[in-house]
Amino acid sequence: MKKTKIFFKIFFIICFVSFLTFYISLQSGYYEYNSRRKMTFTKEQIERFEDDVKRGNDIDINEYLVNTDKDYQNKISRFTLGISNNISKYMRKGINTIFSKIGNVIENS
Repeated sequence: MKKTKIFFKIFFIICFVSFLTFYISLQSGYYEYNSRRKMTFTKEQIERFEDDVKRGNDIDINEYLVNTDKDYQNKISRFTLGISNNISKYMRKGINTIFSKIGNVIENS
């Protein structure tokens, strides 16, 4: 029985630390920065595009969008990011509900 309690404590501590890590990285804009960086053209790709336009070549946008970034995410990081996003969403809803009820009590008294 005691081993089970210790296991659950450790499990919840690990989950909480993982949540905090991914939540902070999400809020700091790390994932948005990586997504935006993947969508931008490099200088060489822009120059190649402009040269093709000047020459009148057929242009396919997929030829210029070469993703050279390595994706270091794995199943665990995607899974924990999904969990942290869900926890964040429900925590936000819960906190908003609690504070709106407290506000209603204060306004009605």
